[in-house]
Amino acid sequence: MIANFPRTGPLLRVARGAAAAIALAGILAGSLPATAEELTEIKLISSPTLPWTVGWELLAIAEQKGFFKEEGLKPVWVPLPPEQYTTAIDAGITDFAAYADYAYFINVKDKGLDVKEVAATSLLIDPAIGGDGLFVPENSPIKSAEDLKGKTIGMTNLSWSSAWFTLDYLGSKGITKDDVTYLAVPPGQQEQLLLRGDIDALYAFGPLDAQLKKKGGYRQLFKLSDLSGRRIVRGGTMAKTDFIEKNPDIVRKYVAAVAKAADWANANPAEAVQVQIDLGHVDPELAPWIYTNDGKGDYSVLRWAEHALQNEEDIQFWLSLDERQGIVPAGKHKVADLYTNEFNPHAKPTN
Repeated sequence: MIANFPRTGPLLRVARGAAAAIALAGILAGSLPATAEELTEIKLISSPTLPWTVGWELLAIAEQKGFFKEEGLKPVWVPLPPEQYTTAIDAGITDFAAYADYAYFINVKDKGLDVKEVAATSLLIDPAIGGDGLFVPENSPIKSAEDLKGKTIGMTNLSWSSAWFTLDYLGSKGITKDDVTYLAVPPGQQEQLLLRGDIDALYAFGPLDAQLKKKGGYRQLFKLSDLSGRRIVRGGTMAKTDFIEKNPDIVRKYVAAVAKAADWANANPAEAVQVQIDLGHVDPELAPWIYTNDGKGDYSVLRWAEHALQNEEDIQFWLSLDERQGIVPAGKHKVADLYTNEFNPHAKPTN
């Protein structure tokens, strides 16, 4: 059985840490120079312990290249632990949740969080690039999904998309959630527990997946592009519906800024990685293993959604994944209710 498998219940509320985060945001705002007073602040989560690195490129580019400023926005980075990623936006501590995998987003929406995705801000999943996924030690007898029956799979959080991705990998071979045990493991202990045999397999986000590939001695059973088999939008930025309705101009400016960042990144993929390196978000020694399959660092293969536009076909893929694994009831959600491109200046007008 899957331990504490998240299926029902409202999202937990942020308690301790919320007041401190808001206070810190206020301090940051008060320290801005007078020339920034005309900029509208937007609150975004920032945490040194976030277990992923891929996916934040467009936010970094939008800030560093001045696209947020061009749109009259000033990001305020609110320091919070990663487990408060969703509860922070639910409580209004952050305005945008910028790394929302569709598979995860659909689950939290189904469980009661009234949100929509407003822009495709994640790096595209692509067979030509690296990707997070499920790892075992090289000497493990586990070679396929069938070999995981009765085994324990570790991951950072049981309610994140890693849980659904793994289920779909297992489900392709007839293995269900009742055939395995999921175990939440803090990022700092994941490799240790895998080597010690406390878990049989590990779903590793970046940068840990890159570390495992770089040092060797591990085998990746699947990566995300194995599920789709093609280039596909992974996810993007979600915002609460009431925030969107009350602040349409802010949402429009945010989407315009990240659309500029997406197009800049597509024209300058190597420079996009370098922005992350220069900010200390990505280890330069690990970057080739984070972003490419072979560690050679050919960043020309990297792509983001053109103009940060979302598309129905890709979102339908993730909705179907959630439905077939029983994460959300079949037929309950319509793709059109999950996202909007209406704030994107590049969107085609609808009749």
